[in-house]
Amino acid sequence: MWEKISNYYPPWLEYIAPLLLGAALIYTYSVYPELPGQFPTHFDLYGVPDAWQPKSFGSVYLALIIGTLVWLSLVMLNYFLIIKPDDPGKFINITPRQKEQLGPAGLEAIRRITARGMIMINITMAAMISSLHYQSIQTALGLQADHSYVILIFGAALLIESIWLTVKTLRMTWTPRR
Repeated sequence: MWEKISNYYPPWLEYIAPLLLGAALIYTYSVYPELPGQFPTHFDLYGVPDAWQPKSFGSVYLALIIGTLVWLSLVMLNYFLIIKPDDPGKFINITPRQKEQLGPAGLEAIRRITARGMIMINITMAAMISSLHYQSIQTALGLQADHSYVILIFGAALLIESIWLTVKTLRMTWTPRR
């Protein structure tokens, strides 16, 4: 598996997301007894808490559970649908004529860019969820009042990454009409 991944990006990149989520989990576990009876579970666009729940395993750990499921889903998607298949064009949604014109090298280039884009998005998602969760705990402990635009920064980063990946792959799949 790692050898196959190394054809597309450095395999150590796969460790960043679980390390971020794991650090958030360890921090949460370490401060859980100190958390007050109410935990912030929703924030408005400006990062100000606008919903609170009674402290429970679900209210405190739900974001990390969802983050872990998102991370695992993106890892599986990237590996099993993009990296692992022998045919690089198997899951590329273009016409057979375009696949023929691009050839194996063109299809492989699209797979390489897509795999790199997916790991980039996965790391950004894990960083966003870990950061927002950390800030939720800080808010619950009274150490900060809001998330101070963190969601906007990460949201913009994810949007830019997604647009970059879309534009890059669309440019690579464009073939002139005969």
